Amino acid sequence: MYTRQVLVSLFAGVWVGALMIADWNPIAATALSMDWIVEVVRSPFDTKFLVLIMFMGAGAAFIYKSGGILALQNWIGRYINTARDSQILTWLIGIFIFFDSYTSTIVTGNATRELSENNHTSREMHAYVLDSTTSPVTTFGPVSNWIGYQVSMIIVGFEAARFTAEEVGITAFGLFLQSIPWNIYCFLAFFMVGFISITQRFYGPMLDAEWRSRKEKKTLRDDATPLSDISTDIGEPSEQNPTLFNFFAPILTLLVVGIVSLWWLGGGHQPGVDVTTAFQETDVALALLYGSFAFMAVGMLGALGFGTMDIEEASDTVVNGFKTMMIATAIIVLAWSIGHAAEQVGTAEYIVDVMVGSGIPGSFLPLLIFLAAMFIAFTTGTSWGTMAILTPLAIPLGYELVGLSILPVLVGVLFGGAIWGDHVSPISDTTVMSSIFAGSDHIDHVRTQIPFAMTAAGVTVLMLLLYAVGITSAMILLPLSVVLTAVAVVALNKFDARRKNLPEVMPTADAIDNGEIDTDALENGTSSDGARVNGQYDLLRSIPLAAVGIVIVYLCLVFAFVTLGL
Repeated sequence: MYTRQVLVSLFAGVWVGALMIADWNPIAATALSMDWIVEVVRSPFDTKFLVLIMFMGAGAAFIYKSGGILALQNWIGRYINTARDSQILTWLIGIFIFFDSYTSTIVTGNATRELSENNHTSREMHAYVLDSTTSPVTTFGPVSNWIGYQVSMIIVGFEAARFTAEEVGITAFGLFLQSIPWNIYCFLAFFMVGFISITQRFYGPMLDAEWRSRKEKKTLRDDATPLSDISTDIGEPSEQNPTLFNFFAPILTLLVVGIVSLWWLGGGHQPGVDVTTAFQETDVALALLYGSFAFMAVGMLGALGFGTMDIEEASDTVVNGFKTMMIATAIIVLAWSIGHAAEQVGTAEYIVDVMVGSGIPGSFLPLLIFLAAMFIAFTTGTSWGTMAILTPLAIPLGYELVGLSILPVLVGVLFGGAIWGDHVSPISDTTVMSSIFAGSDHIDHVRTQIPFAMTAAGVTVLMLLLYAVGITSAMILLPLSVVLTAVAVVALNKFDARRKNLPEVMPTADAIDNGEIDTDALENGTSSDGARVNGQYDLLRSIPLAAVGIVIVYLCLVFAFVTLGL
């Protein structure tokens, strides 16, 4: 955080871990650090992931270079006229791509980045919308590779507790369904994105970032280093026959091939294998590798077929697309390496032993597990790794201390705490990818997202304290948490805006340029004298109304999925 040099900092963390293992011998620690980096790169999953990231970069380059983004802007741009509209649109697209967070981040980020840029949404805000929409949505479904993984972790928890589904009368998938209403943090994180986007009430570093973007037209701060700047890396988009085919066809191919591959590799084509089992048993990295290759290939064929570039330009675009992913690849490799270093020195085990071995009453166990998941995910940068560490511990511990009734609560809060760690950890792969596809400075993204993530986590902690003292119904705690989160956002916004002499409701860039906002009153601290300093938005416009309606339908489907599944 201090140096803003993420690569140097990550390697320093890896090296310090190696130094501890190597008995404080700096030369041996350096050699061990190299061994760890090679080890994580040679992992089959990680190797596939690195290749698919390259293919994703090339596919995104074709969408941009072939004019697909220009065609999208020409088609939908007339409806998206403000930063608020672009933020809501990003939120909505993220909802529809619910089967994988990586794919959702890539597709949503590419689809909306130019619109966000043109409407003066800060890169930090764009990255936040991506990060805090995609992971929560894939966590509770209705169908995703995340769900398959989470169910597999519950099965491991059953094995650790030494009971079977038949003995306790509930399957691992059924327990997952019961846990969804208790995944309070993810619901709040998802809700906050929409609430902040619609109301335009910001606080913390994000307030400064949005004001800079609207007033100064700087979507990046001075001296910021975006992880990927596609216009610099790829060049300007072709204006020869821009067509929506070159935007939608690669994305639809990615979605279809990705989903079918997840299903097929999990044995879904075999008799007696249902969708849930297929997603649980699949090879996620290989399925997404197939999808990303198809994404790149269709992008290339579309560019050649519609004459937007020749074969030489297409070949250059592949290479340049790979280049856009180089910094991201370096960060991801080092993020994996520091996670490996934390595993070697026993970070997670130490935290679990201290927190869980404290003799806390069973009713406080959900709070304890939530805090443990938060800290482990933050320090290791992996929500999946956190789930793998804690689920086999939480299920037998909860079953022994309290009984079957607490298991859905523990599973829900564990998954939510793991996602929180992903949102605030600078070494999280999903956080890195959000920075990449928003074109944001990575540390700026982390800094601006932390206050929002802390707000949702703080309300979650309060709900778990209420659970500990006897309010044990999710149907009470979840709606209450949403109301308290909305109140907290408004209160923090008012406090921070007044402290900084900035608008409470962020105005549009046009309103500032046209003199509709009294910037002198803001700068002089006299905004309370009746001067107009806040933005004004029509809440009954089609875009926010459509957003609210779609989200309500989506959440109804999620809870219908829970009810019918049970």
